[in-house]
Amino acid sequence: MMDQNYILDNLKANTSRNSALETLMNLESVIDHANIYAYKNWQEGEIVEGPHIDRYWVTVTLMYPHKLMPDPEGAERLLKHGCKVYYAKDELETAAKLKSPDDTKGQDNATGKRPGQTRARMIKKPIWLITLVVPRKFMDDIEASKLRIEDQAIDSDSVEQANVDVIAQSQPEGEA
Repeated sequence: MMDQNYILDNLKANTSRNSALETLMNLESVIDHANIYAYKNWQEGEIVEGPHIDRYWVTVTLMYPHKLMPDPEGAERLLKHGCKVYYAKDELETAAKLKSPDDTKGQDNATGKRPGQTRARMIKKPIWLITLVVPRKFMDDIEASKLRIEDQAIDSDSVEQANVDVIAQSQPEGEA
């Protein structure tokens, strides 16, 4: 069972490590490069665990609400690139929204985090956990292709002139 506090602790640990943030950005590039976001619900995922960086693999777990299971065809695209994808049903234990007195668990005692304040009761929500295991080689290949593109010199004058030409061609004669 996933716990909201576990997820928060994991995210705090990752934001304090530059290597983890860089790895997550590279992982996002892998997902984008494989056009996974074109498949239903893949954009809805939240990182709940990872990245765990090994010598040859990077592992990250994404959480999705049960009703928004990501399309398995997107996972098949990752499999073609040597990735491993694992689906698991689980539950997320989280605080209920305080809408009525029934949503409370009572007041915190003197040793609680917020003594005297009302505490929300905990509820369980069904979720999907998708674990992606991505080869570092695949991530490195995408990073290398980005660097090749960034190294190319781009003549901004010719790009600007091309934009002007396209705009001029799209306007009917006499309006220019």
